[in-house]
Amino acid sequence: MALMLIKTNAQSPRRWRLQSTAVIALLGVAAPAAGDFVRADLCDRENSNRCIMRFAQDAPPVAHPAGVLGVTDRRVQIVPAQWPWSSIGQINVVRGPSHRTMCTGTLIGPRQVVTAAHCLFDTRTDDWVNPRAVHFLVAQTGENPPQHSIVDRFVVSPQFKYRIEERPRYDFIAPDMVEHDWAILSLVDALDLKPIPIRSIQHVELPAQGNHAEIALAGYGIDHRYVLSVHKGCSVNIGSPAGSLTHTCDSAHGESGGPILLLQGGNVTLIGIHSSNAQRFEPQVGYQAISGLGVSASAFEQAAVGSRRP
Repeated sequence: MALMLIKTNAQSPRRWRLQSTAVIALLGVAAPAAGDFVRADLCDRENSNRCIMRFAQDAPPVAHPAGVLGVTDRRVQIVPAQWPWSSIGQINVVRGPSHRTMCTGTLIGPRQVVTAAHCLFDTRTDDWVNPRAVHFLVAQTGENPPQHSIVDRFVVSPQFKYRIEERPRYDFIAPDMVEHDWAILSLVDALDLKPIPIRSIQHVELPAQGNHAEIALAGYGIDHRYVLSVHKGCSVNIGSPAGSLTHTCDSAHGESGGPILLLQGGNVTLIGIHSSNAQRFEPQVGYQAISGLGVSASAFEQAAVGSRRP
């Protein structure tokens, strides 16, 4: 995976105290897709409200970018035999005879799935993939075959500018594109599973004290490709501008598009999706994960409603 590091320049509204340190935001697509990065002046450990760090210890430096934000990986692998986990699945994208990638999607209707838009873009052709090259598999439990469907069509945000000529470089996207990094897939076949309802929340930090709620991120990471990984007990800050969020949930490649869930009593709602991870890089030291970045449900709620069909 090609890496491109971006240092904040003199015109940036913030400067890093360590001038030898660069920060990047890595989109969590599965290898072997090309790496994509966001300019990272959107995330400052000292004074940016777009990053939330609540760890007793930061993640140790590693040789390659990772989505684990603390000293240990807090994800737990589970069998998705019960709702809501049974409505979270793999998105497999065929980009060529020997080129396939994987992301995570969530069933939000019998024929609707939400995921990250960048999962559906092929940089080699500088265009969106054919919808029929996208396959959604859900409720995979060991030897039991998953329910699945080919994608009929998909809708992405008109504000998501991701063509090569619209990026600073082929392996970058602009920092304000993360909040538009969503896609609604329409499946050929209806799946007989309970969808996860969308809940639009703005300008809030969760879980709030005293509300007995829990935040979770779930996804099919490439490190446990056929097993669902879930991190419960993390936090999320749905802030400004509208549509953006930061979170403290651990993740791995392949979990792009994975749901950020609000668990409250017996209710489960989808309040956002995972898009990327901000990374600090220091030469001869390595990469250090800083924060998770994503899209709040308010950004794609109307598109989800508009894409429903019998």
